[in-house]
Amino acid sequence: MRQLVISEQDNIAALLDNGKAIDFIIQKNDFSVGDVYAVTVENIMQSINAVFVKLQDGQMGFLHANDIPGRGLLYDRLSPGQRLLVQIVKEPTGNKGPRVNLAISIPGRYYVLTSENKGIAISRRISENSERDRLRSITNLMKPEELGVVIRTEAAGHSQEELEEDFLTIWEKWKNIVDKYDRLDGYGAIYKESDFLYTTLRDHYNTSVDEIVVGGMQAKYKCQEHLKSWTGREVNLTHHDVDQVLIKTDVVKELRNCLSNRVNLPSGGYLVIQGMEALTAIDINSGKFTSSNTLRETVRRTNMEAAVEIARQMRLRNIGGMIIIDFIDMSERADRITVMEVLETALRPDKAKPQVGQLSDLCLVEITRKRSGQALAETFGTACQHCSGTGVLFNLKTDEAPHSHGNRRPRNTNQRSYNNRNDRNDRPDRNDRPERNDRPERNDRPERNDRNDRPERSDRPDRNDRPDRNDRIVDRSEQSDRGDQADSSTGGDRRSGGRNNNQKSGRYNNRDSRGGPRNRGPRPSADNKDTSTGTTKSEPVDDKGKSAAVKEAPKEAKETKNPAVISSSNDRSKTKSFGATHIVENTTSAMPKPSGDEAKA
Repeated sequence: MRQLVISEQDNIAALLDNGKAIDFIIQKNDFSVGDVYAVTVENIMQSINAVFVKLQDGQMGFLHANDIPGRGLLYDRLSPGQRLLVQIVKEPTGNKGPRVNLAISIPGRYYVLTSENKGIAISRRISENSERDRLRSITNLMKPEELGVVIRTEAAGHSQEELEEDFLTIWEKWKNIVDKYDRLDGYGAIYKESDFLYTTLRDHYNTSVDEIVVGGMQAKYKCQEHLKSWTGREVNLTHHDVDQVLIKTDVVKELRNCLSNRVNLPSGGYLVIQGMEALTAIDINSGKFTSSNTLRETVRRTNMEAAVEIARQMRLRNIGGMIIIDFIDMSERADRITVMEVLETALRPDKAKPQVGQLSDLCLVEITRKRSGQALAETFGTACQHCSGTGVLFNLKTDEAPHSHGNRRPRNTNQRSYNNRNDRNDRPDRNDRPERNDRPERNDRPERNDRNDRPERSDRPDRNDRPDRNDRIVDRSEQSDRGDQADSSTGGDRRSGGRNNNQKSGRYNNRDSRGGPRNRGPRPSADNKDTSTGTTKSEPVDDKGKSAAVKEAPKEAKETKNPAVISSSNDRSKTKSFGATHIVENTTSAMPKPSGDEAKA
């Protein structure tokens, strides 16, 4: 069952065969094929054999040199600023404007009135000579001398009255176009096909259509009037709601399938159709095809199904230009011939008359198809603002990702970085911050007197319970006495261990930051070691707790005048525990006294 579905609201029509789309009729562009315009010549480009004409403000049309009558250079045939009457023969695609022609054609149900020639042409599909002679004789009585007429296939079998009525209709349209062109100064639209229902029925309805589906009762009444005058019989008409006609007839579903890159085949294979600027590539894959017994049969059946579907998709998507088909490799010559025969048979009903090339050794086929309007993807698609239609987003950030080295603390990834200029837009707006009046007042904050978390001073430990400072620090008077003795023994040489204003006392100078001795000095000698117990002998200590060796060291240094002795006596370490009650000083063994002979020497 073949259906013709028409939606006047959306300007979309579809021809269905058993629920499967065969052809789409879509009128979405401002410049449609068949519109007539008055134009002015803007640029004459002899280098590309073309002339650019102005259709309206901001829109130029393309007129090829082959469509301009006459011979010689373009400057001899046309001049800049000249007014012309043209008709759009190709809709704009991409960045290209519409193509126009000087030959005007006004189609009707049975006739086409044209200014290209002055003769009578009959459709080749009318094969009976008697019928061709009858139609020619009737047309000669009505045809004007300055125009030509084309008799369409639908004129066969109709009476003279029906033919005359259709011819008078298109003749009135032609006279209106000429009168409006003469009255109009400059450029602009002269004639447009405004009735979408009428044009669809005129061009696509024939006896093979079993049912017509329209949207709304008003469209149904209009359709009945047109069909009654054309056919003289009742036609099966069905109507749905205006906004539900395309959904209930599954036209929307067919449109979505044709807008997808992948098309499934009946046996499990699929096609991948990818359109590009220069050409359209179609790839064939076997997919889940598992019903055959051999690989050769699988490949042959998949390619045959793909050939039929490719011809259908080319019509539905209105693919034009160069088309490359990549069939699955076939080794047998007989299989190659069979697939090519199926492809050419499927392309035969196409009105665009595609030209099929030969099958190459790599099973590639080249097909060229004439562009008649916008492709389906251009009509319903819009280029993505982010990827510009490529389908891929590229990230060229030069900033390195945050990372850590070894045991270092890793960077907080939640913290926003404003080093990148792009991240500055993510900063919170100042207007989004709370007003100062909404912030808590200082008077509302808790007073210092109200903070009861700290313990009372009476509960703190008494200072009297702490250890006495006198028990922890050596009396400074003793240190000063010790420094005076060192000065007297060295003769006032401050560099030999004396104390001056720019040098701290030995108590602080001989200790590191932790309170311990900086240099522990030489190890105890064997004379001070008890051989029986293996321990070091203790030095005699006076009543003030100082070692006798410490008192005698400066005197011995003065007698020996040996720098090594002086440096060793200054490097003696003292271990003091400032936190304890008593201070214990462990000194190294005293330097041995020189013998009498050595002293005399």
